[in-house]
Amino acid sequence: MIASPVREEERQWLRRSLWQAEYLPSELQEKLIRWCRVFVREKNWEGCNGLSITPEIQWSISAAAGLMVLSYEDWYFDRTQTVLVYPAPYVAREDGHSSLLNTNIPAIMGEFPRAGQTIYRGPVVVNWEDILSDRQDGDDGDHLVIHEFAHQLDLINSPFADGLPPLPSGIDEERWRREMTGEFNEARRLVEQGYNVLIDDYGLTSESEFFAVASEHYFQMPHELAEYHPHVFELLKQFYRIDLRAYLPVAD
Repeated sequence: MIASPVREEERQWLRRSLWQAEYLPSELQEKLIRWCRVFVREKNWEGCNGLSITPEIQWSISAAAGLMVLSYEDWYFDRTQTVLVYPAPYVAREDGHSSLLNTNIPAIMGEFPRAGQTIYRGPVVVNWEDILSDRQDGDDGDHLVIHEFAHQLDLINSPFADGLPPLPSGIDEERWRREMTGEFNEARRLVEQGYNVLIDDYGLTSESEFFAVASEHYFQMPHELAEYHPHVFELLKQFYRIDLRAYLPVAD
């Protein structure tokens, strides 16, 4: 199955599922298609709130997740056995919720709308409405699937997401901590002073969210991330081992 020739139908699925696909060279497209074949087959797919799982949904999720680990051999997010897909953002119970950068505001409890969720050694939860939007272009830098699977990477070496995924050889952990934390704190400082930064407020709530949002930007708008957060970009380039600036056009 993996080695069988890539069909034109699969190329079309990939291009509809991932806007970056049309810019990738043929060999990377074919590698990603073969990755998607395995991911679609091996995972348990469950539609929620009446949503029926279709190949379009499976490919849209698989293509984005596969792009993240395309430079790693035989990496299929093995700890993620199930993908739950809601038709739209859903309501979930929160134990506590702090107001973005206003950390002195007491946490409140209740039910909150959620776009997606990653559970340690459990399922990844996403919603189809956001995925449909994210797969069109990278103008706003957002991609729900990339965000949630970045959390999966973050959780590999700890049940508590901390923005430090297991680092491959060649990346110094001390440098990662120093530069990622430094960029995170500097961005928070600028926002608190009223400046706009590339990483949105949600990405500044914790170092785990900073890593996940930066990962979204890394694949959605690499030129901009490299310009505004060069240290973060360089660390992510070493981690993901693919630089889409070589293929994607610079935004107008």
